[in-house]
Amino acid sequence: MKTKVIKRVIAFALATLIILGTLGYFFSMIAWAKENVATDINNFGVTYEITADEGNDKKINANEKVSFKVTLEPKAGAVDLSDASSVEINHNDGGFVNPATGSTLNVTKDNNNTVLALTNIDYQPGSEAKKGKLAFKIKNSSGTDLLSMIVPIEECNTGSGGDVDNPDPPSQPDPVQNTMDCTLWQAWDSRGNLIYDFNSDSQNDTLRAPTLTSGCTATFRIRISNPNAAAADVGDGINSYVNAVVSGGSFVPTEDSKYIVKNPTDPNGEGNGVVYELELTKLKYTGKGNILNLTIKSKEAYAEKGYYSTHQATIDACVPYTPPVDNDDDGKPDYSDMQMATPYVIVSNYSYGGTVTAGQTFPLSITLYNTSRNIDVTNMMVTITMPEALMLTSSSNTFYIDHLDTESSVSQTVQVTAKVNAAPQSHNIDISMKYQYIDDHLVSRRDNSTQETISIPVVQIDRFQVTGVDAPAEAYLGEENYLTVNFVNKGRSDVYNLSAEISGDIQNPGQQQNLGNLTSGSTGSAEFTILPNGEGVCNGEIKIIYEDTNMEEKTATILWSTTVVDPSAGMEFPGGMGDFDPGMMDDPSLMDEGEKKPSWPFIAGGVAVAALVVGLLVRRHILKKRSEEEDANL
Repeated sequence: MKTKVIKRVIAFALATLIILGTLGYFFSMIAWAKENVATDINNFGVTYEITADEGNDKKINANEKVSFKVTLEPKAGAVDLSDASSVEINHNDGGFVNPATGSTLNVTKDNNNTVLALTNIDYQPGSEAKKGKLAFKIKNSSGTDLLSMIVPIEECNTGSGGDVDNPDPPSQPDPVQNTMDCTLWQAWDSRGNLIYDFNSDSQNDTLRAPTLTSGCTATFRIRISNPNAAAADVGDGINSYVNAVVSGGSFVPTEDSKYIVKNPTDPNGEGNGVVYELELTKLKYTGKGNILNLTIKSKEAYAEKGYYSTHQATIDACVPYTPPVDNDDDGKPDYSDMQMATPYVIVSNYSYGGTVTAGQTFPLSITLYNTSRNIDVTNMMVTITMPEALMLTSSSNTFYIDHLDTESSVSQTVQVTAKVNAAPQSHNIDISMKYQYIDDHLVSRRDNSTQETISIPVVQIDRFQVTGVDAPAEAYLGEENYLTVNFVNKGRSDVYNLSAEISGDIQNPGQQQNLGNLTSGSTGSAEFTILPNGEGVCNGEIKIIYEDTNMEEKTATILWSTTVVDPSAGMEFPGGMGDFDPGMMDDPSLMDEGEKKPSWPFIAGGVAVAALVVGLLVRRHILKKRSEEEDANL
């Protein structure tokens, strides 16, 4: 009798343990799911409305103000924005700038959607990479970043900041604009080197004289007094209300030309006049005359009801080109009445054989060109100054050139080694040239010198490796099993935008993880959850995609394998569950005399003992089945 009761108690304990284990697994899975919410920033539907566009023909030009309503609709796996409280414009990644006074940035909710109200922000792309992009960050109340996103804006004008065409003005212009003071601000030579800067404190020491010859470009700062402008032009920012057109005369716009309005004021405070500065950048000098022709139009001119005015400014820095004249009819130009221009030697070309890898020796070929049309260069000494990351390995850093004819080139090749520890970036090499020439007009020998800088991009060897996969020796059918892939960056440069993806004979292939960047010398890992399709051997592959320092995409793969078993197959409980009687716990004979109910410590101990027994039985069953399978294979 006692044996039968004991068997019933054990059966009851086993049933209780199974129920408790099932509930524990259920709640643990809920907790795991909460801790592993996907945060893929791409899982949003993004729409935008331009609520205030001050540009013409619905285009957003550089230096205009514009307002947006951006709606973010979350999809599966989207980051939680319920705590979003502020938004910040990111000018590092986009063309729009953090707002100044009079601008607002607000975050609101519309059902499950997050709505951003961005008013009066400036479009200042600055570079090609930022054009047509609105970049922003969303933060919570604690200032923590929740989401970074870049939204392409199709309405952005990705051309020059100004209207370089010459639109037809109104037939009845109002020429009342009465003041224009023009100042040369900056000047570049035909190769883009800065030769004059109004802001430079040492321009006489570092820059050539402020003269503009044919092919040079210049930036002008012009002060305009416009009595026809309205007071609203000052309050709203007149950059969007005023346009400038350069046409005819001695200057023409280039692809880099921009027209920017700065510092508008209403000096009288009566709304009947505006004084502002107009900056005209990178206008090309034709070499003919010294006149800057300028047409200034108001906002209303776009609607053909406003005013415009034309101006002419004399640019004293211009040095018009005068071709030599054949005075004696001998078929040759006569230079006797003109002073020869100074010849300049430039680096017209250089090559380094393609990609330079740290530790590599490569040939550096430099081509020097005499730009003068009529003066030879003699006794030229060329000095090459290397940066810390590079060194000459085959020759001296100085070489001599006896003679260089007009509009002629000479090339020199040296062997250069990139040091093993060279940083993965562009390294500048300075090339200085000292030479002499004969001024035929003064019949004298003169000295001159020029200096050029070239850049050599160096990359580090890609030594990213996948070091292995930690997979279970046995995986259980119907259960989540875990495996981990490990990797290391042994190179001297970082790798970027790592992502990992798993595939194989599992129910959940295609899982992806975005792992960010991996610095030099660092290790990392990614963990995946697998659900095998069936018993036996389960194989698969993990693919890791990343970008090296050249932003080239590369892939590393590794195989994984595990054996899948069914833990429930053939499992039987001793004595079965048929003898279990739930009412046996009410039998007074099972309790000690004087006790009305069992004590909880004894119950807990019984559960622990039952757990141990179940574990031993399951383990015994699996080992027995495995032994039978091995015997059958012999």
